[in-house]
Amino acid sequence: HSSTFSSAALFLFFVPYIILASLTYGIAIPSGLFVPSLLSGAAFGRLCGHLLHKLDHTSGTFADSGTYALMGAAAVLGGMARMTISLTVILLEATGDMQYVLPLMLTLMAARFTGNVFNEGLYDIHIHLKHIPFLEADVPTIADRHEIVAGQVMSTEVKCLRPVERAGVVYDLLRSCPHGTFPIVDTASGGTLYGTASRSMLCTLLQRRAFGNPDVLEEYDGCESLGPRRLSPLVQWDTIERVYPRYPSITDVEMRPSDRNCWLDLRPYANTAPYTVNETASIQRTYRLFRTLGLRFLVVVNHHNQVVGIITRKDLLPGSLSDSLLRGRNAHMISTNGDDVPGFA
Repeated sequence: HSSTFSSAALFLFFVPYIILASLTYGIAIPSGLFVPSLLSGAAFGRLCGHLLHKLDHTSGTFADSGTYALMGAAAVLGGMARMTISLTVILLEATGDMQYVLPLMLTLMAARFTGNVFNEGLYDIHIHLKHIPFLEADVPTIADRHEIVAGQVMSTEVKCLRPVERAGVVYDLLRSCPHGTFPIVDTASGGTLYGTASRSMLCTLLQRRAFGNPDVLEEYDGCESLGPRRLSPLVQWDTIERVYPRYPSITDVEMRPSDRNCWLDLRPYANTAPYTVNETASIQRTYRLFRTLGLRFLVVVNHHNQVVGIITRKDLLPGSLSDSLLRGRNAHMISTNGDDVPGFA
């Protein structure tokens, strides 16, 4: 063993290195933890191999110190990231020796199960610390123990627009509300869902002044009365998407006083087939639909296809589901006419 590091050198390297790696990862600088976990685990594993060889006076009882270094690297990395199969394949590709398949699998499974007894993986812990609305693969257990419907979970403070809206109304809404998508409702038919409009698209239309003269229409009274007539200049879709992902923000838009009463026709740009869920749908169905399709929002409608609320990722977290139990199934008011549409001014 003269060609390897001494036990004292391994100990003096392992202790400060793993402490500094933990501190460095915790101060939120762009540094990874994959290689430090491998290196610190390899040092600890080789140190254990050296100690076992010193206790063994007959040669050949224990494996080589390099084998313990490999198992130590796998154990520390597996306990940190809770990876099993993928990490086994990575380490096998690195060693090129198939005889380590079974030891690596046993080591990684033991590290994963031992870590799960105390807490979650480090990456999962940081997701919760940063309050990122991450949806797990399985429906939260609270949804299985209680009967929760979409109407209890949804947010009723929905900011809606009409298919044909004043430019000043759209501008004021974007200035006062940070939402990324807004439902478009037809107030002439009692708040029926017409579609949705994204924030980036609305900002682009305002920046390009794609609104018509205020004299072309006295007041909006429904889509049926307008027919196919366009009330504002049409902006091609490739023009809107050309600036992706650097869409203009509302601060880049200059709204003149003379433009506030101009009409902005949203019908050509609206997503007229958004994903919706009925307010009486179970939370299990809502959760799986939201997560499977990778949605950012889900419009909640009643039996008359009227918008009664909206669901985002934060509404489906376990904490939000617990709060929803305090609400009844009829905790919200269902709109019956255009003046009672949630969030519509």
